[in-house]
Amino acid sequence: LYKRIYRFGELQQVLATIGIAFLMIAGVNLVLGSTLLPIKAPAFFSASIDLGFRSLPAHRLVVIVAGLMIAGGLFFLLERTRFGVQLRAAVDNRDMAASLGINTVKIYALTFALGAGLAAFGGILGAELLPIEAYYPLRYMVLFLVVVAVGGLGSIAGSFFAAIGLGVIDTAARYVVPEFGTVFFFLAMMVVLTLRPRGLLGRV
Repeated sequence: LYKRIYRFGELQQVLATIGIAFLMIAGVNLVLGSTLLPIKAPAFFSASIDLGFRSLPAHRLVVIVAGLMIAGGLFFLLERTRFGVQLRAAVDNRDMAASLGINTVKIYALTFALGAGLAAFGGILGAELLPIEAYYPLRYMVLFLVVVAVGGLGSIAGSFFAAIGLGVIDTAARYVVPEFGTVFFFLAMMVVLTLRPRGLLGRV
């Protein structure tokens, strides 16, 4: 299915993926139901770690460290390895990359597998912070798309800085004006995309 989707543009790929997500959500809800099931985390995650200036739950610290390591690993993979060069070439011009001997089908398959694996890993890490249920993707899909758009398509560093910046704005706004917290999140998105339509670090 995705081999066919890859033939179209980025917007069509995103829309098709969202459509597939809706189908999967409906299937999971039909088969397994929508009842939330508790997930018991290891005892270590329940502890608190003293950082000197404040205490932080071990679970949140693990999520932060894992996120930083994954972001750094992805940046290195895409910018400093042969696979990253081939992937960027295949994304920019699939036909030209194939004519140069790059197996674009294999590259796309590996990239899809990597993305699916990271999504599953993120779900496992955040299962206790954000309870998993059938409609879990719909609650955060728009936020994820906003982060990618603000950061710039094809830029790991851009998405990283966008996630940090938008997260700080959203959290600060919820403390100062709780009833309008989300408004500032999307207002920041509008300002950035108005000034930089390709995002913070989007490729030209």
